[in-house]
Amino acid sequence: MIMAESKIRDSGLSGSTVRVMKDEEAAHAPEPEWRPTIHELAIMLTMSVTSLMIALDATIVVTTIETIVTDLNGSATEGFWIGTSYLLTCAVCMPFIASLSDIFGRPICLLASLAIFAIGTLICCLARGIATLIGGRCVQGIGGGGLIILGLVIFTDIVPLRFRSKYYGIIQGAWAIGTCIGPLVGGAFVEHTTWRWIFYIMFPFIGIAFATIPFVLTLKPRTESFGTKLARVDWIGGFLFISSSTSLLIAISWGGTQEPWSSWRTIVPLVLGAFGLVATGLFETYLAKEPIFGRNIFHCRDSFAAYAGATLQGFLLYGILYYGELYFLAVKGYGPVHAGSAALPTTLSLVPGSVVVGILITKFGSFRWAIWSGWALSTLANGLLVLWDVDTHVSVCTVILILIGIGHGLVLNAQNFATQAIALTGDEAQAAAMYAFLRSFGMALGVGIGGSVFQNVMMIKLNSFGLPNSIARYAEAYIRILWSSPPTEQTDQILQAYAYGLRGTYGLFCAIAGTAGIASIFIQKFDLNKELRTEHTLGENRITRKLEDVSRPVSYFSTSRAESCNASKLHVDVEVNSRPSSTDERTVGAMSRPVSDVRASYLTVPGMRT
Repeated sequence: MIMAESKIRDSGLSGSTVRVMKDEEAAHAPEPEWRPTIHELAIMLTMSVTSLMIALDATIVVTTIETIVTDLNGSATEGFWIGTSYLLTCAVCMPFIASLSDIFGRPICLLASLAIFAIGTLICCLARGIATLIGGRCVQGIGGGGLIILGLVIFTDIVPLRFRSKYYGIIQGAWAIGTCIGPLVGGAFVEHTTWRWIFYIMFPFIGIAFATIPFVLTLKPRTESFGTKLARVDWIGGFLFISSSTSLLIAISWGGTQEPWSSWRTIVPLVLGAFGLVATGLFETYLAKEPIFGRNIFHCRDSFAAYAGATLQGFLLYGILYYGELYFLAVKGYGPVHAGSAALPTTLSLVPGSVVVGILITKFGSFRWAIWSGWALSTLANGLLVLWDVDTHVSVCTVILILIGIGHGLVLNAQNFATQAIALTGDEAQAAAMYAFLRSFGMALGVGIGGSVFQNVMMIKLNSFGLPNSIARYAEAYIRILWSSPPTEQTDQILQAYAYGLRGTYGLFCAIAGTAGIASIFIQKFDLNKELRTEHTLGENRITRKLEDVSRPVSYFSTSRAESCNASKLHVDVEVNSRPSSTDERTVGAMSRPVSDVRASYLTVPGMRT
């Protein structure tokens, strides 16, 4: 240090010149590595358990609907709503639950969501009629939406943006695994035991979550009274948004399938939903004291492009999952387990791709390359799906599904953190909430609109063969009849109609992927080295203090290294300045502190200089 000071004095440089040089060096210096404590890792693993459970619950019914409808004497229309009702309520409740967590705190809202999910699961287990089962799925969706959105929001509270994509790969991987193995697990249950096991299996996950969340997620409690918190809630905005979104999604879900698009039963809820969302936007912008959506959430062109990508990815991911399964069930004649295993190539390529992308984003501080290349590959892969026919070999299907998995793996992580990088500092939690809502909104659209396209295109082929349109209207229920009948010219024609209808759906998916890719071009480069700014900081209890004791060597390494660097720069700056002002030390300290070293005071080792 003495030699360094001597060289600076001998150089003849002024104090201000040296300070500018050191500021430029600090700006280009590599960001110090952020490392989670054992406490923070425990939170991540707990969120992974809930993420796996919710993803599994959303997709496990795909290969079981036919069996459930038969057992409960339901119709094909009611079978459609077993899956759609969950996605619908899951999507529309997310933003309101996220806003409640800002007021009441994350832990209480997370536990409430888990309790609601458990109640819905119990209703489904005990259901003796299709209406009761659909009601249980709606309740499950409300709880599941809360668990999904709060998992994302809590991550923004504890992990700096630059390193968020790297560690969120843990939760993202769990979600992807649950999404893709759900149909396989559901198929195994209906072939070897009762379909009710698709709901029984949720209780071990629920038990683990209830046992760990109160002890691990120890965010500092809100100090306001309960009455004050209730008064802060945007009840009007929440009602307007949930009712309008529900009306819009219902119309889109049954338009062209249950009801014609020209029917008043489709037009009325569609128009009411659209006008309701406009009214929600106006109320949130001009009248709400604490709006559900931050007023700066769509503050630039880039944010519109990023959120559009989130919606379209949800559309594609669940659409491909659902109608890919239908191809193997209807056209190939696979059983539920075999059809569920057909999704494994997508799983085995999507999960590693998402994790690797997260690591690379953290390392290089750039995410646009992953979004662009992911959408390009997804467009190509969805275009290749159009080649699927009655005689397509399974090896060809496998290669295409792998390409789809890689493409979505590239986009999945990058798209999420693009929205957070674009958001203003302090708005990352709201950006994460909006991303999760729009992705889930897209999932509901993908199943509903995809079904409408499939049925209408299939009818075209059926009409050309002189076959009844009712086969398309009850396409899922007709699969068992088709494959239990002896092969004839008519059964071959029906198989061709199934394949033709699915090709129409896959063509739509290709166009959607291309549109998302074009929209992503408008996303500019944003800095990931943001300050972590949140009111929801970690607290302590006896268990978390033990976790902190275990993790001290890790946090000491990263914190002490940064502090040592800061102390050196501060010392040199003060020494070389011949006439320091009263504000110099504060200015230098603020300028020399690394942006990414945002570990809060509760994570600092006791006794260390701050």
